[in-house]
Amino acid sequence: MGKCPDPHAPPARRTRVGDGRGGALMALDLAILASELTTDPTALGYAPHVTGGADGTLAELLNRPRSTISVKRSVIQTWEIIAATDATDYGALFATAKDIYKTLVSAGIVDVSDAQIRTILSMLFPAGSATRTALVARLSRTGSRAEQLFGVGVSSDEIAKALRG
Repeated sequence: MGKCPDPHAPPARRTRVGDGRGGALMALDLAILASELTTDPTALGYAPHVTGGADGTLAELLNRPRSTISVKRSVIQTWEIIAATDATDYGALFATAKDIYKTLVSAGIVDVSDAQIRTILSMLFPAGSATRTALVARLSRTGSRAEQLFGVGVSSDEIAKALRG
């Protein structure tokens, strides 16, 4: 059996088109990347590195996780659901809801990008509950400007292509 992916790890080099669980590889939009680097809309300091051709430094700037950027996670491990669960909230669940909860946490990894899964989690624990608040906090993580724009990190080769063809 394969190793479970780390939900805190940076995303893969390319995203997949479709439902997030498979599909065709999607190419990075080089025109958007070039515009980002030449206009620097969030003032990350690209200009001297663009002028100097420092593609590696530009990649590092774009791929650096920033506390001001939050990106949605697509999966969480079930231990995170268990860790977020308040004992009082769990105790208040009806038997059927407890069965649903047990089924979810037995999966190993939960695809929280799936609307049905999000609905189930929100129905189990009411708004304002400690568990729901803790779960919502786990559905996003600190991200990079590249992830904010493209959903994935960028390479120095992609930066070179975007700026110089």
